[in-house]
Amino acid sequence: MIKLDVRKLIGFGKGSFIVSMPKSWVEKNNLKKGDLISLNDDGVELVLSASQEAKKLDSREIGIDAQGKDLEVLKAEIVSSYLNVFDTINILFENNSKDVTRIKDILRNLSGLEIMEQTSTRIVAKNLINIAEISTSNIVRRMDIITRAMMEDSMLCCRGNCNYESIHSRDVDVNRLYFLGYRVIKNAIKNPRIAKALETDAWKLHSDNQMIVKIETVADRQKRIARYICTADLDRATLEDLEKIYSQISDSYNEVMKSYYNKDKEAAIKIEVTNKDRTSACDRLLENYTNSHLSLKSKIANSNLVAVAKIVENLKATCVEIRNVARIVLCYE
Repeated sequence: MIKLDVRKLIGFGKGSFIVSMPKSWVEKNNLKKGDLISLNDDGVELVLSASQEAKKLDSREIGIDAQGKDLEVLKAEIVSSYLNVFDTINILFENNSKDVTRIKDILRNLSGLEIMEQTSTRIVAKNLINIAEISTSNIVRRMDIITRAMMEDSMLCCRGNCNYESIHSRDVDVNRLYFLGYRVIKNAIKNPRIAKALETDAWKLHSDNQMIVKIETVADRQKRIARYICTADLDRATLEDLEKIYSQISDSYNEVMKSYYNKDKEAAIKIEVTNKDRTSACDRLLENYTNSHLSLKSKIANSNLVAVAKIVENLKATCVEIRNVARIVLCYE
């Protein structure tokens, strides 16, 4: 049930009337006394909206003390500050710290952040991207394109043409886009002006957020699959079986993304229904490999068995995310 907020009309002078504005709406739109309100009179309804004149939002700044902190902890703090839409990140560290290069690498992997100042004890990074000009739909497409390339390269690993460094680099690119997408979506949810500038709404933002999470997860799984294939010493027959299953999963990923772009519910239903076939094929691969190699008692044989189990685990996880994308499509009206 929709709850209407009823306000009393108050006379003001001889020719005007006034009505009070909800405080929550004023604060959400970052308005203050004296700001302009746009009115659209269609004869039946009077629609009020925050003026679309350019209004610079307050810049947010945060300081991070890196002294004595583990690098992974520091990375989590920097990424968290970026995702929480801080525009300036000041990082303080010990004089000529050995972690400076790593800290700069972390900052460079966050889209829009540029190092504006660096001394022997301080790095200042500022965001130079206008969030209101970033399309979340474009971010989804770019992440999708990179992930498809990762799948293709990972399948090449089954033929002995593995370039894991390239796959890992592409995963970094996907992560960078994921962080940017999260930052844009969070900003748009909190600020209706940005959402309006992006010509989006709450449901679209929710859908885009779900998509960047799913695609980032799929990309991460491909990186792990490639790593295990590269490090294991698998026989030709196993690699051929693996490539066949992998190809089917890759095709299903391409199909579900096509259904997403076209809002094709019938195609999404087909992906949902056939998902168990792909996961069952993965289970059979692991079962067959285990039965045929169980009698081998060498350290290498055990290591290969673990690798195949990990590969199957990540293939099945990829199938789960493909199914989840299909369910996003099914939620479209």
